[in-house]
Formats: sequence, structure tokens, C-alpha cells
Amino acid sequence: MNIQEIIHKIRSLMPGSQSVESDPLIQLLIHSLQHTGGEEHHNCDEFFADIDQYAEMNIHGQDAAKLMPLIKEHLEICNGCEEEYEALLRILEEKSTA
Repeated sequence: MNIQEIIHKIRSLMPGSQSVESDPLIQLLIHSLQHTGGEEHHNCDEFFADIDQYAEMNIHGQDAAKLMPLIKEHLEICNGCEEEYEALLRILEEKSTA
């Protein structure tokens, strides 16, 4: 099923809604679906195994997104892991300035 078919299905479930695509939750769903490719993406467990290294690279000014693109992609599609990463980054930044 492609994105357009999913949108059509959503429209059929939400009669009377002309602008399903403008709904922020639908946009998030569409973005997630467009950026989810299958096995090439880390799952959350794999992400947590590498999150500290990714954060340390960023703290030290390295381009972690370029060096670890799968982690970057996972952060873009997984809100829970992105929140965990942001919390870790804040802790590391506070620790490095103390």
C-alpha cells in the first residue's frame, strides 16, 4: 500500500473531512511512512545501543548525522527515541560545562 492509498483509506474513515492532509497527526504519519524503509532502519533496541556514541559525537562537534545516518533517520521517525536522545544530550551538555 502506498501513501496515496493510505490517504484515501483515511479519508474514507473520516467522512466530511476535505483536508485530511492538513491535519498535523496525519502529516506525522505520512512523514513516518515515507521515511520507514524496513530492515535498513534501526529499531529502538539497536538505537539505544548507539545513542551515547551519537550524542558524544555531537557534543564534541563531529557530524554524527553523517557518520551514523541510520541513527539520524531513526530519530526523525521515532518521537520516543528522539525525546530520550534530547534528554541525554542536555545531560551531557550540562556535564561538559560544569
